[in-house]
Amino acid sequence: MKIGLIGCGKVGTTLCYLIKRRNHLVGVYDIKRHKEKRALRLLGIKHNIPFKELCRKSEILLFATPDDEIVHAFKKAQPFLYGKKYVVHFSGLLPASIFSQQPHVYRCAVHPFATFPRILIPPARRNYFLFMEGDPAALATVRKIFPKKYFTLRTIQKSDKATYHLTGVFSSNLLIGLMAATYTLTKKIHWSEKDFYEVVVPLIEETLNNVKKFKLENALSGPLERGDVEVIETHVKMLKKNKNLMRIYKTLSLSILKILTRKKRGKATKKLLQD
Repeated sequence: MKIGLIGCGKVGTTLCYLIKRRNHLVGVYDIKRHKEKRALRLLGIKHNIPFKELCRKSEILLFATPDDEIVHAFKKAQPFLYGKKYVVHFSGLLPASIFSQQPHVYRCAVHPFATFPRILIPPARRNYFLFMEGDPAALATVRKIFPKKYFTLRTIQKSDKATYHLTGVFSSNLLIGLMAATYTLTKKIHWSEKDFYEVVVPLIEETLNNVKKFKLENALSGPLERGDVEVIETHVKMLKKNKNLMRIYKTLSLSILKILTRKKRGKATKKLLQD
């Protein structure tokens, strides 16, 4: 199918690289010329076309702009949407219905459950999970343009998108936040940045691998799993001077205890963490 990309950031450029073999990329557009030029180079498009022509010639328009710019970009394209069109945005939070309804325009929201710290061509992943919702005709078309070789597509209810998006934030962004908090602790024992990446990061990687192999409960070790109340009490005393780290410690520890509820020794620990 003929596809046009509006917004040449990390998500749009990366995904278009994977779908261009089965589809025809009519052209790209970005209000920032350097991003547009970069996308043209990475996607192998030698001759780009003007914005109006891009909207007219594309059967599918992909809106890969920041969330707060999607509606504005759509309104800019609206006067040039002739005939049957499919419009798709990549927001994990916003529904397809942010595109105003009009005859012969079919709407879809598609979101990759992944992280894109930069454009990686070719992409580091072999397969992306895409979650989508919107008009039935648009959903059917989206399934055609994203090849199964690279994408696993699942539908999601509009009402679930906020929770879904938070799941992604907790899985990636807040994981980095936890690592940042850990980094502040390493500075207190005078470890260097090199020490953090050589000592701490491998432990995090090992923990993630244990979760994959043994699942959450069986991947756990340390004072919470053993029920060492005195050790946890010492930790709490040490963190009294840093309210931010104290909140993180108690909140995450209580989350861990939820998967250890079958162990009676967790009751004393829970009381300590809730005080």
